[in-house]
Amino acid sequence: MKARQHSYFFIAVIIVTVLLLFAHEFLPDSLRKRIFHFPEIDTIGHLTSFFILTWVCHSVIKLSLPICIPLLIFYGALTEIGQYFLNYRSGELGDFTADVIGIALFVFAKWLYLSFFQQNISKNIDKDQFGQK
Repeated sequence: MKARQHSYFFIAVIIVTVLLLFAHEFLPDSLRKRIFHFPEIDTIGHLTSFFILTWVCHSVIKLSLPICIPLLIFYGALTEIGQYFLNYRSGELGDFTADVIGIALFVFAKWLYLSFFQQNISKNIDKDQFGQK
């Protein structure tokens, strides 16, 4: 991805995060209780955060995926083990699974992105070589 695309994605993530943080203030009480008191919201948070963390490690810090994937899986396991020993937190296997799924979703999205855009780029190069428009 180009630097401009990285900054657009980063800005979009910040905007969505800020909107979600302040959305609970503007929602009616009944809807707020339904959305933010589900246990699944924690799982969605784990999945989303590890998707973004994988993107940051791979695209911004420039770690290769073969290094990034096991490193982040180890980090997810380590955080859940650490939470198990805290009195006010609980380490759960479901959260670790959501972490791994978030990493896998980034890898899948990256694969789709590369396969789609490389195919379009190769078509454009072929057309340019033969003088077609």
